[in-house]
Amino acid sequence: MNMSSLSGLEALTKNLRASFEAAGCTHVAPPVLQPADVFLDRSGEDIRRRLYVFNDPAGAELCLRPDLTIPTCRSFIEAGGTEAARLCYAGPVYRFQPQGSRKPNEVIQVGAELFGGSDAAAGDAEALSLAVGAVKASGLDKFDMMMGDLSLFDGLVDELDIPLGWRSRLKRHFWRPDYFRELVQRLASDNAVEGQRRDGLLAALNDLDQRSASAVIADVLKLAKISPVGGRSLDEIAERLMEQAADQTASPLSPATAKLIDAFLALSLKPAEAVARIRALLKDSGIRMEQPLAALEQRFEAIATQGIDMSGARFDPGFGRTLEYYTGFVFELQVPSLGEESVVAGGGRYDELLASLGAPKSMPAVGCAVTVERLALAVGGR
Repeated sequence: MNMSSLSGLEALTKNLRASFEAAGCTHVAPPVLQPADVFLDRSGEDIRRRLYVFNDPAGAELCLRPDLTIPTCRSFIEAGGTEAARLCYAGPVYRFQPQGSRKPNEVIQVGAELFGGSDAAAGDAEALSLAVGAVKASGLDKFDMMMGDLSLFDGLVDELDIPLGWRSRLKRHFWRPDYFRELVQRLASDNAVEGQRRDGLLAALNDLDQRSASAVIADVLKLAKISPVGGRSLDEIAERLMEQAADQTASPLSPATAKLIDAFLALSLKPAEAVARIRALLKDSGIRMEQPLAALEQRFEAIATQGIDMSGARFDPGFGRTLEYYTGFVFELQVPSLGEESVVAGGGRYDELLASLGAPKSMPAVGCAVTVERLALAVGGR
């Protein structure tokens, strides 16, 4: 990278940070080195396989931060933060790219995180508005907008007439699109039942919750003098065996249920028509999801109040399955002409992340981030 392009990135970074600070966000600088397990447990499959992971001289497993949301949350918690806060950051993140990829291993992210706030719709709209305002202030005024809502799928699964264990399974693997498709096909086939055979241990586990099943398996392994192998914990072994138990005793997903899941995730809608189209699809299956659909409607209204033009935006209920810590609204600002570098900004809601990282109380949160190098390409290619 030559000096002129470097100075251009520095100027763009400075302008983006100024945009977030002007919106009332306090700048923080989280450490580059982070505990690896935090990201291994909470990031999507795509990020997990691209982490730079290593051990320090004391044996602790560390990684170079692959994004700045989790490090910002950790810094907030470590500083004793318990009240609503508006934070912003600017710095490099690191993700390994496979050989032949044109994507860089290191890029600069500038973003904002909004902690607290009782009005989820308003918070979602503000995070999107911050991202849109930042890229527009940097000279980019033409981009595509993609939106999704990960909580909608959870709401759908809760309404389906399927075994409780399968509901949890579908939610847990929603983040793995390829595996998820295979899972739905498998649960919809007769192979999911295996002739109603009931092995002794599996039959016993089928009537237990996760904690009790883990205790039983621990006792069995101890009696047999067997240690967990392959890096799997007792909870992971119990989870897998409970899944097998559910497969052996439950009826397959009905063709109608499998078809509904496929149709729901295949939707790609204009925001103005999204609620009505989703409601119509569910009505045909006798399902009502009024609370999450009302929340979606309120969010669109809040976004419109921010003055954001959604006439060219798309809403996709299956969009955003990349980071496991997201819990609701997700969005991206895309410039298709950039190809695989098309996403210049994105963000979403992650209401459970702070508590999972050790915050003393649950706190709603939503944020956004801009990738400086991609924005520079987009602005330069206008």
